[in-house]
Amino acid sequence: MSLSQGKRARLALRICVATALLAAFFLLPWLRVAGQPALLLDLSARQLHLFGLTLQPEGALPLLWLAIAAVAALCWATVLFGRLWCSHACPQTVLTRVFRALDRLTTFNGPLKPAGPLLRHLLWAAFALWTGLSFVGYFSPMAPLLHDALQLQLGGWESFWVAFYALATWANVVYLHEQVCSHLCPYSRLQHLISDSRTPTVQYNARRGEPRGAREAIGESVLARARGLLDPVTANDYVFRAAHPAIAGAMPKFSPAHLGDCNDCGACVQACPIGLDIRNGANSRCIECGACEDACDEAMARIHFPEGMIHRAIPFASEEDAATGLRLRPLLFAGVMLAALVMMVLSARARF
Repeated sequence: MSLSQGKRARLALRICVATALLAAFFLLPWLRVAGQPALLLDLSARQLHLFGLTLQPEGALPLLWLAIAAVAALCWATVLFGRLWCSHACPQTVLTRVFRALDRLTTFNGPLKPAGPLLRHLLWAAFALWTGLSFVGYFSPMAPLLHDALQLQLGGWESFWVAFYALATWANVVYLHEQVCSHLCPYSRLQHLISDSRTPTVQYNARRGEPRGAREAIGESVLARARGLLDPVTANDYVFRAAHPAIAGAMPKFSPAHLGDCNDCGACVQACPIGLDIRNGANSRCIECGACEDACDEAMARIHFPEGMIHRAIPFASEEDAATGLRLRPLLFAGVMLAALVMMVLSARARF
């Protein structure tokens, strides 16, 4: 089946971002400027080599302001565009997608099928080991580090941190993956403090999809039928009934003419890495990875319905007050970011 237009765009963006981030992480330890590593935190000499500059701890104040500006920029981007960091740029997300791509490449049929899992783990172990070496390469020059590793002459602390980071990379992605995002990452717990009522989220169009239900014959989408979209109150009532059957009781039976576009195939739930049902409303554990979007678009394509029943949108976008009200949080984060950048420039001028 050919990829939908929306899925192609999302896939292209994810691949571009992941490629850029992985290339930066693995290549930066090898980059040299003016004969020095481009980025090296030399703990023994208490020096930071940063693109030709050599900074002592007392001269690192500009970097502190830069870090504050980066955090403010992340908050600003989050409140305006949603959890793009989680879904595209977080190292945990990027590495998990690399492993799943490797999983697809090493899934064989026929006589080679038993060799797939072993090959997959061997390749991922090699990737994790190289990740550990690259990480230590930010604290020790990469060329001598690799030479000592190949000669099995790594020092004690280098050996420990290479092994530790490699094992963490391997275990996190293979066994924990999105559970780290749900239970360990503080960003998801602070999300509601960063976002406002107009922050885009991945959401289910209940007005179009409800009442959900399987049907024997697939006709036209509600977008083309006389039924049209439900009013928001009725749609949300059906969502509540579907999400809380023990409280609301069983859903009534509907004729195909009155059913929404969701045929309750469960593809969105099966595609979700942590098993969330996006149709039941927002959840702080959702990292907005887009897997449910892709699965729903494919399901809609199979029955020749329009895409976009699960999509990224602004909550309450149709509300007049939400569309015209002043948004304070983006202004606050932008102000902090600009102030931190100004302080960085002033402290750098005073230092250099």
